[in-house]
Amino acid sequence: MHASNLEFAGIVIIPVNNVRLDLNLVSILEAVMLERNVTREAASLAMTQPAVSNALRRARRLTNDDLFIKVPDGVRPTARMMAMWPEIHRSLAVLRASIAPQHFDPRADSTTFRIAVTDSLASQAVSGITLKLSEASPFGRVVFSHHTNASSLEAIERGTLDCAVGMFPTLPHSVHVHSLRADHYVCVMRRGHELGRAMSLDAFAEARHVLVSPSGQDMGIVDSWLSLHGRGRSVVAVVNRFADALRIVADSDLLVCVPSDLLHGQSRKLMVKNKLVTRDLPFAVEKLLYKLIWHERLHAHPAHQWFRSLVAEVCGATVRDR
Repeated sequence: MHASNLEFAGIVIIPVNNVRLDLNLVSILEAVMLERNVTREAASLAMTQPAVSNALRRARRLTNDDLFIKVPDGVRPTARMMAMWPEIHRSLAVLRASIAPQHFDPRADSTTFRIAVTDSLASQAVSGITLKLSEASPFGRVVFSHHTNASSLEAIERGTLDCAVGMFPTLPHSVHVHSLRADHYVCVMRRGHELGRAMSLDAFAEARHVLVSPSGQDMGIVDSWLSLHGRGRSVVAVVNRFADALRIVADSDLLVCVPSDLLHGQSRKLMVKNKLVTRDLPFAVEKLLYKLIWHERLHAHPAHQWFRSLVAEVCGATVRDR
Protein backbone atom coordinates (compact mmCIF):
# COMPACT_ATOMS: atom_id res chain seq x y z
CA MET A 1 0.00 0.00 0.00
CA HIS A 2 1.04 3.65 -0.34
CA ALA A 3 2.93 5.62 2.28
CA SER A 4 -0.31 6.63 3.89
CA ASN A 5 -1.29 3.01 4.52
CA LEU A 6 -4.96 3.87 4.26
CA GLU A 7 -6.66 0.61 3.38
CA PHE A 8 -10.40 0.38 2.89
CA ALA A 9 -12.35 -2.82 2.30
CA GLY A 10 -14.78 -1.69 -0.36
CA ILE A 11 -15.83 1.92 -0.71
CA VAL A 12 -16.50 4.08 2.30
CA ILE A 13 -19.02 6.84 1.64
CA ILE A 14 -19.55 9.79 3.95
CA PRO A 15 -22.26 12.40 3.25
CA VAL A 16 -20.73 15.90 3.35
CA ASN A 17 -23.02 18.85 2.62
CA ASN A 18 -25.30 16.54 0.62
CA VAL A 19 -22.31 15.21 -1.36
CA ARG A 20 -21.43 11.51 -1.22
CA LEU A 21 -17.69 11.58 -0.42
CA ASP A 22 -15.66 8.48 -1.26
CA LEU A 23 -12.74 8.14 1.16
CA ASN A 24 -10.92 5.97 -1.37
CA LEU A 25 -11.07 8.94 -3.71
CA VAL A 26 -9.63 11.21 -1.02
CA SER A 27 -6.77 8.79 -0.39
CA ILE A 28 -6.01 8.72 -4.13
CA LEU A 29 -5.86 12.52 -4.18
CA GLU A 30 -3.44 12.37 -1.28
CA ALA A 31 -1.26 9.81 -3.04
CA VAL A 32 -1.10 11.86 -6.25
CA MET A 33 -0.23 14.93 -4.21
CA LEU A 34 2.64 13.11 -2.52
CA GLU A 35 3.99 11.35 -5.61
CA ARG A 36 3.28 14.19 -8.11
CA ASN A 37 3.14 11.43 -10.72
CA VAL A 38 0.07 9.37 -11.69
CA THR A 39 2.08 6.31 -12.81
CA ARG A 40 4.09 6.11 -9.57
CA GLU A 41 0.95 6.79 -7.55
CA ALA A 42 -0.88 3.90 -9.24
CA ALA A 43 2.03 1.57 -8.48
CA SER A 44 2.18 2.67 -4.84
CA LEU A 45 -1.55 1.96 -4.41
CA ALA A 46 -1.40 -1.29 -6.41
CA MET A 47 -3.92 0.18 -8.87
CA THR A 48 -3.90 0.47 -12.64
CA GLN A 49 -3.17 3.87 -14.15
CA PRO A 50 -6.61 3.98 -15.87
CA ALA A 51 -8.26 3.38 -12.49
CA VAL A 52 -6.37 6.30 -10.96
CA SER A 53 -7.17 8.51 -13.96
CA ASN A 54 -10.85 7.62 -13.62
CA ALA A 55 -10.76 8.53 -9.94
CA LEU A 56 -9.18 11.87 -10.76
CA ARG A 57 -11.93 12.58 -13.29
CA ARG A 58 -14.54 11.93 -10.59
CA ALA A 59 -12.69 14.23 -8.21
CA ARG A 60 -12.57 16.95 -10.84
CA ARG A 61 -16.31 16.70 -11.41
CA LEU A 62 -16.91 16.80 -7.67
CA THR A 63 -14.75 19.91 -7.12
CA ASN A 64 -15.29 21.58 -10.50
CA ASP A 65 -11.52 22.05 -10.72
CA ASP A 66 -8.66 20.38 -12.63
CA LEU A 67 -6.88 19.69 -9.30
CA PHE A 68 -3.68 18.57 -11.10
CA ILE A 69 -2.05 19.91 -14.28
CA LYS A 70 0.32 17.84 -16.40
CA VAL A 71 3.97 18.97 -16.41
CA PRO A 72 7.03 17.31 -18.02
CA ASP A 73 7.97 15.27 -14.93
CA GLY A 74 4.48 14.43 -13.67
CA VAL A 75 1.68 16.63 -12.38
CA ARG A 76 1.44 19.93 -10.51
CA PRO A 77 -1.40 20.74 -8.09
CA THR A 78 -3.70 23.65 -8.88
CA ALA A 79 -4.36 26.49 -6.45
CA ARG A 80 -7.62 24.78 -5.43
CA MET A 81 -5.80 21.51 -4.66
CA MET A 82 -3.15 23.39 -2.68
CA ALA A 83 -5.90 25.05 -0.65
CA MET A 84 -7.62 21.71 0.01
CA TRP A 85 -4.44 19.81 0.76
CA PRO A 86 -3.62 20.76 4.39
CA GLU A 87 -7.05 19.75 5.67
CA ILE A 88 -7.16 16.57 3.55
CA HIS A 89 -3.77 15.42 4.83
CA ARG A 90 -4.48 16.40 8.44
CA SER A 91 -7.86 14.66 8.46
CA LEU A 92 -6.54 11.44 6.96
CA ALA A 93 -3.62 11.43 9.39
CA VAL A 94 -6.03 11.77 12.33
CA LEU A 95 -8.19 8.96 10.92
CA ARG A 96 -5.21 6.66 10.47
CA ALA A 97 -3.90 7.34 13.95
CA SER A 98 -7.32 6.64 15.47
CA ILE A 99 -7.73 3.25 13.76
CA ALA A 100 -4.08 2.16 13.83
CA PRO A 101 -3.45 -1.02 15.85
CA GLN A 102 -2.15 -0.45 19.35
CA HIS A 103 0.58 -2.99 18.72
CA PHE A 104 2.74 -1.81 15.82
CA ASP A 105 4.60 -4.53 13.92
CA PRO A 106 7.25 -3.08 11.59
CA ARG A 107 7.77 -6.46 9.91
CA ALA A 108 4.20 -6.40 8.60
CA ASP A 109 3.97 -2.66 7.90
CA SER A 110 4.28 -1.17 4.41
CA THR A 111 4.48 2.55 5.15
CA THR A 112 6.52 4.82 2.89
CA PHE A 113 8.41 7.33 5.04
CA ARG A 114 9.46 10.66 3.53
CA ILE A 115 12.44 12.41 5.10
CA ALA A 116 14.97 15.13 4.31
CA VAL A 117 18.44 15.06 5.89
CA THR A 118 20.89 17.94 5.94
CA ASP A 119 23.90 17.43 3.66
CA SER A 120 26.41 17.46 6.51
CA LEU A 121 24.85 14.27 7.96
CA ALA A 122 23.61 12.69 4.73
CA SER A 123 26.73 10.63 3.98
CA GLN A 124 26.16 8.67 7.21
CA ALA A 125 22.42 9.02 7.77
CA VAL A 126 21.01 8.12 4.35
CA SER A 127 22.70 4.73 4.20
CA GLY A 128 22.19 4.07 7.92
CA ILE A 129 18.47 4.83 7.84
CA THR A 130 17.93 2.80 4.65
CA LEU A 131 19.77 -0.28 5.93
CA LYS A 132 18.08 -0.25 9.34
CA LEU A 133 14.65 0.19 7.79
CA SER A 134 15.27 -2.58 5.26
CA GLU A 135 16.32 -4.95 8.02
CA ALA A 136 13.53 -4.13 10.48
CA SER A 137 10.65 -3.51 8.06
CA PRO A 138 10.88 -5.63 4.87
CA PHE A 139 7.81 -3.99 3.33
CA GLY A 140 8.65 -0.45 4.40
CA ARG A 141 10.07 2.18 2.07
CA VAL A 142 11.94 5.43 2.58
CA VAL A 143 12.09 8.39 0.18
CA PHE A 144 14.78 11.03 0.77
CA SER A 145 14.34 14.64 -0.35
CA HIS A 146 16.73 17.53 -0.87
CA HIS A 147 17.02 19.52 2.35
CA THR A 148 17.18 23.17 3.20
CA ASN A 149 15.71 24.49 6.45
CA ALA A 150 13.10 26.50 4.55
CA SER A 151 12.11 23.83 2.02
CA SER A 152 11.85 21.07 4.61
CA LEU A 153 9.70 23.19 6.92
CA GLU A 154 7.41 24.11 4.05
CA ALA A 155 7.09 20.47 2.96
CA ILE A 156 6.33 19.32 6.50
CA GLU A 157 3.65 21.97 6.86
CA ARG A 158 2.27 21.01 3.44
CA GLY A 159 2.34 17.30 4.27
CA THR A 160 4.64 16.15 1.47
CA LEU A 161 7.42 15.38 3.97
CA ASP A 162 7.02 13.35 7.17
CA CYS A 163 10.12 14.49 9.04
CA ALA A 164 13.45 16.22 8.52
CA VAL A 165 16.88 16.43 10.11
CA GLY A 166 18.53 19.85 10.08
CA MET A 167 19.45 22.80 12.29
CA PHE A 168 16.25 24.88 12.15
CA PRO A 169 16.93 28.05 14.20
CA THR A 170 13.19 28.79 14.51
CA LEU A 171 10.16 26.48 14.34
CA PRO A 172 6.38 27.01 14.25
CA HIS A 173 4.21 25.71 17.10
CA SER A 174 2.65 23.06 14.84
CA VAL A 175 6.02 21.28 14.56
CA HIS A 176 7.52 18.92 17.14
CA VAL A 177 11.26 18.71 17.63
CA HIS A 178 13.64 16.11 19.01
CA SER A 179 17.17 17.36 19.67
CA LEU A 180 19.96 15.29 18.19
CA ARG A 181 23.69 15.67 18.65
CA ALA A 182 25.64 18.93 18.89
CA ASP A 183 28.44 19.87 16.51
CA HIS A 184 30.81 22.73 15.68
CA TYR A 185 32.40 24.24 12.57
CA VAL A 186 36.01 23.68 11.53
CA CYS A 187 38.04 25.10 8.66
CA VAL A 188 39.28 22.71 5.94
CA MET A 189 42.24 23.38 3.65
CA ARG A 190 44.74 21.45 1.55
CA ARG A 191 47.76 19.99 3.25
CA GLY A 192 50.68 22.42 3.02
CA HIS A 193 48.45 25.52 2.98
CA GLU A 194 50.24 28.49 4.56
CA LEU A 195 47.38 28.93 7.07
CA GLY A 196 47.84 25.35 8.23
CA ARG A 197 50.69 26.49 10.49
CA ALA A 198 48.90 29.43 12.10
CA MET A 199 45.62 31.16 11.29
CA SER A 200 44.71 34.49 12.83
CA LEU A 201 41.35 36.21 12.48
CA ASP A 202 42.95 38.66 10.03
CA ALA A 203 44.40 35.87 7.91
CA PHE A 204 41.08 33.99 7.89
CA ALA A 205 39.13 37.08 6.82
CA GLU A 206 41.63 37.95 4.10
CA ALA A 207 41.67 34.42 2.62
CA ARG A 208 39.37 33.32 -0.18
CA HIS A 209 36.56 30.91 0.67
CA VAL A 210 34.06 28.41 -0.72
CA LEU A 211 30.62 28.62 0.88
CA VAL A 212 28.35 25.59 1.06
CA SER A 213 24.72 26.67 0.83
CA PRO A 214 22.05 24.10 -0.17
CA SER A 215 19.61 26.96 -0.74
CA GLY A 216 22.09 28.96 -2.84
CA GLN A 217 22.15 31.94 -0.48
CA ASP A 218 25.51 33.72 -0.54
CA MET A 219 25.80 34.27 3.21
CA GLY A 220 26.19 31.51 5.78
CA ILE A 221 26.37 31.13 9.54
CA VAL A 222 30.13 31.74 9.54
CA ASP A 223 29.53 35.12 7.88
CA SER A 224 27.05 35.96 10.64
CA TRP A 225 29.64 35.11 13.28
CA LEU A 226 32.30 37.16 11.49
CA SER A 227 29.98 40.16 11.37
CA LEU A 228 29.85 40.12 15.18
CA HIS A 229 33.56 40.87 15.05
CA GLY A 230 33.02 43.60 12.48
CA ARG A 231 34.61 41.48 9.78
CA GLY A 232 33.70 39.93 6.45
CA ARG A 233 35.35 37.46 4.08
CA SER A 234 35.77 36.90 0.36
CA VAL A 235 33.51 34.09 -0.89
CA VAL A 236 34.52 33.23 -4.45
CA ALA A 237 32.21 30.23 -4.96
CA VAL A 238 28.85 29.11 -3.54
CA VAL A 239 28.11 25.39 -3.97
CA ASN A 240 25.20 23.23 -2.86
CA ARG A 241 27.08 20.21 -1.56
CA PHE A 242 29.95 19.77 0.89
CA ALA A 243 31.58 17.09 -1.26
CA ASP A 244 31.98 19.59 -4.11
CA ALA A 245 33.53 22.15 -1.77
CA LEU A 246 36.07 19.63 -0.45
CA ARG A 247 37.16 18.76 -3.99
CA ILE A 248 37.60 22.44 -4.84
CA VAL A 249 39.64 23.10 -1.70
CA ALA A 250 41.87 20.09 -2.43
CA ASP A 251 43.08 21.70 -5.68
CA SER A 252 43.41 25.31 -4.55
CA ASP A 253 44.28 27.70 -1.76
CA LEU A 254 40.60 28.25 -0.98
CA LEU A 255 39.18 27.48 2.45
CA VAL A 256 35.84 25.96 3.41
CA CYS A 257 34.11 25.84 6.80
CA VAL A 258 32.17 22.66 7.54
CA PRO A 259 30.49 20.97 10.52
CA SER A 260 33.00 18.55 12.02
CA ASP A 261 30.50 15.67 11.87
CA LEU A 262 30.72 15.88 8.10
CA LEU A 263 34.29 14.60 8.18
CA HIS A 264 33.31 10.99 8.74
CA GLY A 265 32.06 8.26 6.42
CA GLN A 266 32.41 9.06 2.72
CA SER A 267 33.65 12.59 3.45
CA ARG A 268 36.44 11.14 5.57
CA LYS A 269 37.59 9.18 2.52
CA LEU A 270 37.62 12.43 0.53
CA MET A 271 39.71 14.07 3.25
CA VAL A 272 42.30 11.30 3.19
CA LYS A 273 42.34 10.89 -0.59
CA ASN A 274 42.78 14.62 -1.21
CA LYS A 275 45.15 15.19 1.73
CA LEU A 276 42.96 17.75 3.43
CA VAL A 277 43.51 19.04 6.95
CA THR A 278 41.29 20.83 9.48
CA ARG A 279 41.94 23.78 11.76
CA ASP A 280 39.83 25.43 14.44
CA LEU A 281 38.21 28.72 13.52
CA PRO A 282 40.19 31.70 14.92
CA PHE A 283 37.19 33.26 16.67
CA ALA A 284 34.42 32.28 19.06
CA VAL A 285 31.63 30.19 17.49
CA GLU A 286 28.37 28.77 18.72
CA LYS A 287 27.54 25.09 18.90
CA LEU A 288 25.39 23.67 16.14
CA LEU A 289 22.43 21.52 17.15
CA TYR A 290 20.94 18.97 14.80
CA LYS A 291 17.19 18.49 15.21
CA LEU A 292 14.62 15.97 14.02
CA ILE A 293 11.29 17.68 13.32
CA TRP A 294 7.79 16.51 12.35
CA HIS A 295 4.26 17.88 12.20
CA GLU A 296 1.62 17.54 14.89
CA ARG A 297 -0.57 15.49 12.52
CA LEU A 298 1.92 12.58 12.65
CA HIS A 299 2.91 12.92 16.29
CA ALA A 300 0.79 10.01 17.57
CA HIS A 301 0.99 7.77 14.49
CA PRO A 302 2.58 4.43 15.59
CA ALA A 303 4.46 3.79 12.33
CA HIS A 304 5.93 7.27 12.27
CA GLN A 305 6.80 7.15 15.96
CA TRP A 306 8.75 3.97 15.27
CA PHE A 307 10.48 5.47 12.22
CA ARG A 308 11.47 8.62 14.11
CA SER A 309 13.09 6.44 16.79
CA LEU A 310 15.07 4.69 14.07
CA VAL A 311 16.19 8.04 12.61
CA ALA A 312 17.16 9.32 16.05
CA GLU A 313 19.22 6.20 16.68
CA VAL A 314 21.07 6.55 13.39
CA CYS A 315 21.70 10.27 13.88
CA GLY A 316 22.99 9.84 17.43
CA ALA A 317 20.10 11.32 19.37
CA THR A 318 19.88 12.57 22.88
CA VAL A 319 16.44 12.25 24.38
CA ARG A 320 14.98 15.73 24.59
CA ASP A 321 11.60 16.35 23.00
CA ARG A 322 9.42 19.42 22.76
